Amino acid sequence: MNLKKVLSGFLMIVMISSVLLGCKKDGSESVSKGDLSGSEITISVWNEQNADDELNMYLQAEKATGIKVNVNVIPESDYSSKLNQMVATKDKSSDIFVVWENDIKNFADTKGIVALDKYLKESTINQDEFIDAVANLTEGLGATYGLPWCAATEILYYNQDMFDEVGIPYPNNDWAYSDFLEAAEKLTRYNDDGTTEVYGFDLPNTQTWWAGIGGAGDQVYDAESGQLVIGEGAKSFIDDCAQMVSKGIMPEPSSDTSDKFASGKAAISWLGSWNIGTYSDKLDFNWDIATIPTDKIKYNTLHTGFYTINANSKNQDAAWKVIEWLMGEKGQEINSKSSGNPSALKSIADKGAWKVETATTIDNWEAVTDSLAAGVFGYTCLPSGVTNNAISLFNTALSGQINSQEAVEEAMKYAAETIGY
Repeated sequence: MNLKKVLSGFLMIVMISSVLLGCKKDGSESVSKGDLSGSEITISVWNEQNADDELNMYLQAEKATGIKVNVNVIPESDYSSKLNQMVATKDKSSDIFVVWENDIKNFADTKGIVALDKYLKESTINQDEFIDAVANLTEGLGATYGLPWCAATEILYYNQDMFDEVGIPYPNNDWAYSDFLEAAEKLTRYNDDGTTEVYGFDLPNTQTWWAGIGGAGDQVYDAESGQLVIGEGAKSFIDDCAQMVSKGIMPEPSSDTSDKFASGKAAISWLGSWNIGTYSDKLDFNWDIATIPTDKIKYNTLHTGFYTINANSKNQDAAWKVIEWLMGEKGQEINSKSSGNPSALKSIADKGAWKVETATTIDNWEAVTDSLAAGVFGYTCLPSGVTNNAISLFNTALSGQINSQEAVEEAMKYAAETIGY
């Protein structure tokens, strides 16, 4: 037998096998897991890349993995609807979607995104390090369909100068809800005509309505059924807010969306942790943070976006490689420094890369990590129309046009009709 012919035939078999292994069964091209450098993926996001290359996590992911990362920025106002359109039409132009909480269940149910469990089995990502809410969401969806790029929460902001003036202790991370109500009343200052000069507590915004309702004991969102779940907790918190409005401790709902805390017109406010970066060193008074006061339970809504892989992507392995780097220690560190948001991975969040250096009056940074530990993916997983309708009803109850029972019943009815249950 001619040895050259044997070797030639063997090499031909190897070459053919390599070509076949580099193709999916559906005939679309795929880069093998062992050789992903030089491939190219596109990620869809709503936020612009950081102008500082060192804090541009997508550029750094590209350098680290050798995979070209194109970034498709969709305006935030159109983001959810655009992604829904892309999933419905099986659009292949993006390999990674950063999906909002209110879309992930629908995208998973309709098979628009892939389960990541097969990748996680061989991954460097330690799933035990995630805050509990991630595991709870995965359980509700039946698989891991997305990984959170960060974890922001609601926290309490307070004006230290006003607390000092009244002579009451500062809030801490174990502040009882009853102590909060008492402090808000003491911190309220009135004009000679009886109108409010400084409110003890600012009106709850979209995020913090649900923090108060969840803290009062309601589940708010059921991940398995996708339903709004409110009742006695919502009624209790609405009634408390209505009483504060009637006493002038809290402003009435209005079209005025100005930040009363930042302007020195409110002593306490519940806001997102992302406001730390917004306030930074720009406020004209000393301020600090604490966790949301504890009513029946500690409760916080987590805010994030989830790295997901488009089920119609031709580059799923490369997409995963980029996600894995973004979820790794370096990727999460860059994200934290860029956004001011902690990682959903506890060991990385504990290192504190998210702490805003210019927010020099803050001593209680533990308020953020404590809030993460009590955080859930709550109202943000519901359709925005459902939550916005509910808040409109809650605000109507504060004005006395309906009572808290009617507000809750109408909110639940609209949710059932909208979601379909």
